[in-house]
Amino acid sequence: LLPCFTLAKPNVVLIYIDDLGYGELGCYGGKDIPTPHVDRLAKEGVRFTASHITNPPCCPSRCALIMGQYGQRFGKYGMSRGLPIPEDRPTLAKFMTDNGYVTGQIGKWDIGSKNQGPLEVGFTEVAQKPPKKKGSKYLCTNEQGKTQWLTDYDGDNMVKFIERNKAKPFLLYWSPEAVHSSNKEAPARLTERTRAKGKRSKLAGAIVSVDDQVGKLLKTLEKHDLRKNTLVIFSSDNGANLGEGGSSAPYRGGKGDGTQQEGWVRVPTVFSMPGVIPEGKEYDGLIANFDFYSTIAATVGLPIPKHCDGVNLLPFLNDKKKGDPHEYLFWLNNEPGDAVRRHLIAVRWKHWRLYKKYDKDPWQLFDLKSDPREEKDLANKYPELVQQLAAKHAIGLRL
Repeated sequence: LLPCFTLAKPNVVLIYIDDLGYGELGCYGGKDIPTPHVDRLAKEGVRFTASHITNPPCCPSRCALIMGQYGQRFGKYGMSRGLPIPEDRPTLAKFMTDNGYVTGQIGKWDIGSKNQGPLEVGFTEVAQKPPKKKGSKYLCTNEQGKTQWLTDYDGDNMVKFIERNKAKPFLLYWSPEAVHSSNKEAPARLTERTRAKGKRSKLAGAIVSVDDQVGKLLKTLEKHDLRKNTLVIFSSDNGANLGEGGSSAPYRGGKGDGTQQEGWVRVPTVFSMPGVIPEGKEYDGLIANFDFYSTIAATVGLPIPKHCDGVNLLPFLNDKKKGDPHEYLFWLNNEPGDAVRRHLIAVRWKHWRLYKKYDKDPWQLFDLKSDPREEKDLANKYPELVQQLAAKHAIGLRL
């Protein structure tokens, strides 16, 4: 059912940051980067402590997000960049478009084949990419011919999209190139607002800009009295980029040399929709990014498509359902060639994590509650638990 406070269809803004680690934001314990606007989202919504990406890194993560499924359901066993997403089931964009929504995409894509751009898979509006300054990744030339930080440019496009479509139900998907490496171009006006040191200061500046755009978004929604009728989801495509000084604290690992650890796949996630979603709540249940599709469908009053692996999180957030949304989550990441470091075979259950890098390797078992940095392997101490979780993994991703 639609929320009782309005007859208008709810709007959705889905924000998906590139390589934002679990430990970066103030609302997740970060100390050296001010993120007041994302922190406000958490204060006015739910902060998830066990939100996961089941198909890292960037490309498969985004494909799982937009399909609402484990990537393995359609052949994503690793990066597989350029692999088509299926056309026999609706993407989130097509699902929403077919149900009367204006659907907009801004920023990074990295989904499907070359012939499956945003417009081809269901979006009705796509922001044109600005010309980049020669030799630059994050500096672009805007419509006024002025040099602008790309993330700021994206934020302006979010405002324009809402201004154009404020009278219609909309889904807006913003996935900035930030904070993907390299952030060395981050200007002093951003880095000087942080207390981060060394190379981390550049990453910190990029995160500050992301937070600024969340501020623009909230201001625009409030200006048009849309805040309470808009579900805002904020998350990341995988864990912190360690090479940029990123933090997955209190967990170990991340993008780079830490891709077997929890810090690569556990990400910050906030849901906010005052009046529908509780405010100031911490939710510890096991969830994944493919739950976003299902929850969006339920929020706007539509049945969840049968192909979705995700569940509607609203009853769990509102205490109408108990327990974890998923008893188990699974990973099977087989990367060929130069990316062998990203091999990952894993399963999560309650506070336990079982993993190995290659099939030939022995299982390792960790209690994330007492050992978040995964420094004490308990496989020999709990062989029956290893057997239980390994058996679940063997059937968990069966097609």
